[in-house]
Amino acid sequence: MQRRRFLLGGAALGVGALAGCSSPVPFDEAQIRAEYPPIGKFTEVWGLRVHYWEAGEGPPVVLVHGASGNLRDWTFDIAPKLAERFRVIAFDRPGFGYSDRPSVAGWDPGVQARVLQAASRQIGIEQPVVVGHSWGGALAMAWALEFPRETRGVVSVSGVTVPYGGMVSILGAIGLDAVMVEAYMDRLLRRAREGGIRDFIARVFRPQRVPPGYIEHVGATLALREHTLRANGEDLQNIDASLARMAPRYGSLPVPVEIIHGQADFIDWDHQATGLAELVPHARLNLLPGVGHMAHHAAPFELRRAVDRITARA
Repeated sequence: MQRRRFLLGGAALGVGALAGCSSPVPFDEAQIRAEYPPIGKFTEVWGLRVHYWEAGEGPPVVLVHGASGNLRDWTFDIAPKLAERFRVIAFDRPGFGYSDRPSVAGWDPGVQARVLQAASRQIGIEQPVVVGHSWGGALAMAWALEFPRETRGVVSVSGVTVPYGGMVSILGAIGLDAVMVEAYMDRLLRRAREGGIRDFIARVFRPQRVPPGYIEHVGATLALREHTLRANGEDLQNIDASLARMAPRYGSLPVPVEIIHGQADFIDWDHQATGLAELVPHARLNLLPGVGHMAHHAAPFELRRAVDRITARA
């Protein structure tokens, strides 16, 4: 709870800071596309282009990134290693990287799950293990809820999957969550323009260090384009209400769920990870002492074991 009070307080301070300054201009689209072009392929569903990276053979594993991210987070080293044993597909979530976003309720994890599941079917993927990191954990759970018979299992890594309620819900009801998200996104953009991208990524990885070459590979500025900033803000603004609708259904899930969460994560494991484990029948909880938010990079062997356990049950 202490972390959440800090985050809410920080956002409120950001609102005050906005009163005396104009919003900075988003990063140039053409320049970013030239520096970080698509590295995968495209498929189209419902008139939307979906960008994906694919490699390997074997049981299918779908990888979904979190907030402010793109599929390059997975392709840095995790996806290629998993592809030694599995058919691995990493997606750009709708509105991120190079995937289009639905114009109606594109912020809903269920809507995003339907888009990516349709894209998976389009490229011949059936019954995948769906791995979601951070906000992508909500999408992975939504995928299983929407398509339980077509999902082999879920791995939630540092996932945001359980609603907080309380103050977060109250702020949403009176519209302040939107203001706070705008403040947060404005601050993110300002810090990036001031050369703070490396510092931002370093904070996300703490207490671990950023792997050498990661920043150059991941294309962080892809998240600083106007449409992606808007998508990220919508996702953050609406996630708690979305989870409040999803969580009561978790108990009916028939698929195996593996939960991996670092105990040094700024997303509190005691609420998110243990909360999800209590709601999902037969969920397997794996808490990692001293590991921060980027648990898939800090402990890739744990992710591999989780995927192995699910595929072994098929």
